[in-house]
Amino acid sequence: MGSPYGACDDLSTVLGEDDYVCTLPPVVMKLAAKDLCEDELSRTAGLQQLREYIRRNPDITKCRLDANFLLRFLRLKKFRLKESQECLEKYLRIRMEHSNWFSRLDIRDAMLEDLIDQGYFFALPERDESGRRVFFSVAHKMNPNRHTTADQVRATMIGLESLLEDEENQVRGFTYIFDERDVGLNLICLWTPAEVSKAFQCCEKTIPARHKEIHFINLPTALYAIFEFSKTLLSDKIKSRFQVHSDEAKLKKKVPINILPKEYGGTVPMAEMIKMYKKELLSVRSRLLMMDQMQIAKKQKTKKLDKAIETIQKNFRKLDID
Repeated sequence: MGSPYGACDDLSTVLGEDDYVCTLPPVVMKLAAKDLCEDELSRTAGLQQLREYIRRNPDITKCRLDANFLLRFLRLKKFRLKESQECLEKYLRIRMEHSNWFSRLDIRDAMLEDLIDQGYFFALPERDESGRRVFFSVAHKMNPNRHTTADQVRATMIGLESLLEDEENQVRGFTYIFDERDVGLNLICLWTPAEVSKAFQCCEKTIPARHKEIHFINLPTALYAIFEFSKTLLSDKIKSRFQVHSDEAKLKKKVPINILPKEYGGTVPMAEMIKMYKKELLSVRSRLLMMDQMQIAKKQKTKKLDKAIETIQKNFRKLDID
């Protein structure tokens, strides 16, 4: 049997237009109304208008039309239709332009599974005090002799795309904890300035996820210059959500200890948490793989974009990282 995306009928059946069935608990529905301007009227109208936009857009040849997928963009932009449309287009384009980041997001991929098994990027099983799922990353678990920058991004994207299949996460957003202990220039130098810029743009402005809290612990002094430079690529809103903690004790004042891996003061070993996380990824594996078939026409690069990348490269070379 071919891919479910192989024909229009299959596409319509699996990821086509459907009737929205709310799975949100009452408390999350209230949060969506308060923070995202979401109610039955805005949701129904938003889905109808966004689907019509996709059908009439000559550049978009294949796209998911199911409510779960489209609501990600509407919720991210608080049901402002034009901004939701623009975000969807950017998302589809970056998937095409950087297929090495987005294609084959398969937990059964040996390299990707190995990176997750090591603890590079995974989700904790319990929610934090704000009801958010928490992504946890141990950066030095990435082996620069084995893994590429594309592997790093893909490990992040498979997590975000998978957990966004749960609409509660679309509303509540995510918390992140990045342990930067033992990260050296051998890891940092794998990235080109252009890749850094595109990755940051992708995570903040293209992926339809709400990034609510971002914690860094054990950041090496030698990397502070790069850390500060990276922040210049982000909006003030996202930068205001960064919290840098000198050690794990400081982190525990912000995040409940009981939800952390045992190695960080919790009760459940990291390896067990990763096993649970991989089961989550497997449960939505087919939906993520079908997304590889989404298509949008290529857009020509503009001089403005080329100039921006050139400026970033010049600034990056000026950094004193000794």
